[in-house]
Amino acid sequence: MRRTTLQIVLSFVLVTSLAGCVPLVLVAVGAGAVGGYAVSRDTFEGVSSKSQDEIWDAANRVLSIMGEVKDSDRKGGTINAIVSGAHVTASVIPVSLTATKLRIKARKGIFPRIAIAQDVYTKIIHQLEQ
Repeated sequence: MRRTTLQIVLSFVLVTSLAGCVPLVLVAVGAGAVGGYAVSRDTFEGVSSKSQDEIWDAANRVLSIMGEVKDSDRKGGTINAIVSGAHVTASVIPVSLTATKLRIKARKGIFPRIAIAQDVYTKIIHQLEQ
């Protein structure tokens, strides 16, 4: 039974990696787990119970520290910045009255930089906990 389950899991991972899909990634932050996941090769996102304003302020602060903010549109919910040579776009999207989605996209030229997107996302979530 255990061997069959292991074979199924390994087959799934192999098929998704060959198909170009990005496997689910979870980021554990602090005492509680705040889920974040890769939605494409250049985008990392997660949903938080923090308000849109709190997430916006934290994202703006973190991106200012990590790189250079080029453009920000609070009403539209987007911040464009350069971090480690990559163009990073942070989007703060209201999902409901009590939930807000944070989406980080990072590209260096035409190449996706999921590690940078995940790093920025994680640091913003850490900032929200302080």
